[in-house]
Amino acid sequence: MRMETEFTAGYLPYRTGSKPWLSWSIAAGVLAMLLVQIALLRQQAALADTVLTLQLALATQNGVVVSGPDPARFLLDGLTPSADQALRGDCWLFATTGILEDSYRRFGVAKGWLAASEYTKLSRQALGIAFMQECKKAPISMCPINNLMPDNVLSAGNTTEGQDGSDERLMYFLRHTELGSYAAMPTTACPYYEGDPSSPFKPDWHKERVCDQSTLDQKRARNPLSFKVKAMSEHFARDDIKRQLRKSGYPLTLGLGEIAPAFYTPCEARAGCDETEARAAGQCVPCPLERSFAGVSCCVVKQKPMVSMKGEWYHVHGEPLSAAGGHAINIVGYNDGYRTEWGAMGGYIIRNTWKDGLGFAHNMKARGSHSAAFFMQRIGDLDEAIQCPNPSSPRSWFPCADAATCALTITRMEAKWTRKVFDLECTDLGIGDGVLPKGACQAGGNHHLINMTEYGTAGLFISCFLHAPSSTTTCHPPLTIDDLALVYQPTAAGIAELGQNDPEVCGYNFLPYVTMEALQAKFGGVVASSFEIEWAERSYATRAAPGYDYDDVKKSTWPLKPVPQYEPMSF
Repeated sequence: MRMETEFTAGYLPYRTGSKPWLSWSIAAGVLAMLLVQIALLRQQAALADTVLTLQLALATQNGVVVSGPDPARFLLDGLTPSADQALRGDCWLFATTGILEDSYRRFGVAKGWLAASEYTKLSRQALGIAFMQECKKAPISMCPINNLMPDNVLSAGNTTEGQDGSDERLMYFLRHTELGSYAAMPTTACPYYEGDPSSPFKPDWHKERVCDQSTLDQKRARNPLSFKVKAMSEHFARDDIKRQLRKSGYPLTLGLGEIAPAFYTPCEARAGCDETEARAAGQCVPCPLERSFAGVSCCVVKQKPMVSMKGEWYHVHGEPLSAAGGHAINIVGYNDGYRTEWGAMGGYIIRNTWKDGLGFAHNMKARGSHSAAFFMQRIGDLDEAIQCPNPSSPRSWFPCADAATCALTITRMEAKWTRKVFDLECTDLGIGDGVLPKGACQAGGNHHLINMTEYGTAGLFISCFLHAPSSTTTCHPPLTIDDLALVYQPTAAGIAELGQNDPEVCGYNFLPYVTMEALQAKFGGVVASSFEIEWAERSYATRAAPGYDYDDVKKSTWPLKPVPQYEPMSF
């Protein structure tokens, strides 16, 4: 089309008085040029068809042909489940074990030594002990290291945490040691120490190294699992990470920093804020320039976790990024078309290692997640709610408009068939454990969500709840959606009916490209790593070798759970 336009623009029409033979000569020349261009266009079209055929062939994933060489969505199949690191700061160890566990399954399935419907769960505790032992023999900078006082000396191999953390690439840099010959063990051989709930900030590092040592030594002697890390590659750019994920067919580790996004909330008594005291303490800051904040003279900054109870990571665009530690996870897929609550389009599907629900851990008081299939947009809300209902998340609470509506049988029925929480109780935790002062709601049950109305565009909501016995409506000051989980919670009967998230299926998060790349630009150190791992044939029970004990391997091998499909309920 462009060539045709250029030709028309340059063509001089026949004018009276011009020589006929010259006009016919020009016409013949033009005709020849046109025929040449038509031939070229046909060749280009044929070449385009050939290229498209090759692109479609290259873009075929799991039997599904997508449009173009770079599919807009991709998810590894046969993923091994998430695991809970509990109160310990050893995310790198869990990211590493996730890679080993997944590679054990994929390597075995490819060789025909393990059923595709099964996986073997590996011991995080045993692997951590092995890392500590190798780091004690020959410490390197990626080992977890403590600075011991008063002598001011460095000590490695005492803990899986360390004052400077550790790195999910450590197993590659220890590949020339004996690590691979004894570090991987089935989970039943050495249970994981989760930490002490009474002291969540200080797990007992002595217990990190304990696995009934006499039993551990005996089991190691007859442990059949053995692996070798053959290669590692590092990836930093979005297209390179996505390409490597598809090319290798294995999850990648991802190490990155975390932030604490800032929210500007009006200072008011309902929120436990006294403006006079806030001004005296220098806590009052200008409010956002939005209509919702008109007339508000004092706002206070409150920092929140960067992962919502929906399992979505985020950062507040235009606000400073305040560092709040680091994390290591596994990338298992991506979806360019998934849009988060904050409006971010496209990102990575990641396997995290945090238990869902309430209780302080990982600098969060409430957590949630979804299945990988949900973030892949292969299933909808109804399917997802069967295994990942997230009952503690206000997103899973069914609203009813008023006392009369809440009392209707059909309202309760709609909540049930959509797998939403209907009955709530006021936890009344108070400031500190919660987010509002004591007495913010009437303690006890028989509460129902009426609505949540967005307050501005910065992630705050005004929410109203009904206390059914008194027909009283209480509306709270602007809070984040996740804050509400620290004011109300489902009743015990509601949770029993709906169920909690199934850790065999849930545990996945969504990390937007823009958020990861903002962290990369601000702090650096963001790296995705891909590993090539080889397992000895004797590592599989179907290829049992003499002298090895396969009892724990069999006990630690379970079926992979599919995500179920929703079916209407009967009443």
